[in-house]
Amino acid sequence: MAGNEADGKPGGATDRAEEFMRQALRLARVALKRDEVLVGSIVVYRGRVVGEGIEGVQDEKDLTAHAEIKAIKEACHSLDTFCLRGCELYTTVEPCFMCSFVIRSAGISRVVIGKAVSYIGGVSSRHPIPVDSGIPDWPRPPVIVSGVLEKECKEPFAR
Repeated sequence: MAGNEADGKPGGATDRAEEFMRQALRLARVALKRDEVLVGSIVVYRGRVVGEGIEGVQDEKDLTAHAEIKAIKEACHSLDTFCLRGCELYTTVEPCFMCSFVIRSAGISRVVIGKAVSYIGGVSSRHPIPVDSGIPDWPRPPVIVSGVLEKECKEPFAR
């Protein structure tokens, strides 16, 4: 866990982490059925899901069709803004560098991760984009919560 506030929750954050991670896991299972990387992501604002994403790189033949990016795009459309301050992102697998850049740029307040990926993850690798406080003119780093339903998020990878 990195960057926690006193109670670990920014304004509007919830204690429903496992519930929302289960929703992300359901999306990840859809990705599995499509022969995609097993990633599902949701964006939550004030306890309500405002964006969902299912990994789609192979199916859509689009290198940017990551679950996190898709969930963030949908949230931006739902909320009619590109500033997602006060939003939480739940994702079954640690966001990559590209997704981490978008998360940070959007100003997402909290990121909840199921399975860490230290070799390419944007949080736990040598390049912690979401939590680097030395990047000028960017929104403040989000609260990071890692390991929520970790066993369930790792399970499909063991096959």
